[in-house]
Amino acid sequence: MRSSLSRFARPAAGFAFVAISTLGVTACVPFTGPPEGAESPAATPFASHPAQPSPVISTDTDVRLTAPASARVAATCENIMDPSSDVTVVSRVLPEGAIQLPPMPVLAQGADCVASNDSDDSYDWSPASRGDWDALVADYTADDSGWFTEDGPRGTYLTYRLDGRYAQTFLFTGDAVILAPTKAATDAVVGPPST
Repeated sequence: MRSSLSRFARPAAGFAFVAISTLGVTACVPFTGPPEGAESPAATPFASHPAQPSPVISTDTDVRLTAPASARVAATCENIMDPSSDVTVVSRVLPEGAIQLPPMPVLAQGADCVASNDSDDSYDWSPASRGDWDALVADYTADDSGWFTEDGPRGTYLTYRLDGRYAQTFLFTGDAVILAPTKAATDAVVGPPST
């Protein structure tokens, strides 16, 4: 004996399938305009409701993305971030009694910065040589560690994936290194301005 729910479930499922199928077919048919020879209407029904634009990252290129490291002022936590980014950083302050370790050679000439939201996410920019970069890559990729390199529009990334997502990432731009908590987050670091 069927329950009263199952008597209504089939018609409802059938209606949902027909509705989805109809919408799917309708959504896939492109608008090709009025038939040949017909006058074009003054405005299409869609003209008063333009599609919402997808979020666009600013096309204004910060000149700091192209300036050589040797032509820049000293890196500080106040001047390495893209001003249009919503990330703000401050100098890392170690807890009392913590042992200060020397910075990695690849980051030795930059500022040691963390996100100001107490997340302890590192954001750094530092001039660096190809030798420093090659040593970092060799150290991190040794012994099948999971770290790998990947080329991108701004240079070469050294990163790894955690749960399918890019995690902490270094970016070598040719004469400088950026460190950020994720590959995408390297976009927020543009380095200090030119002198």
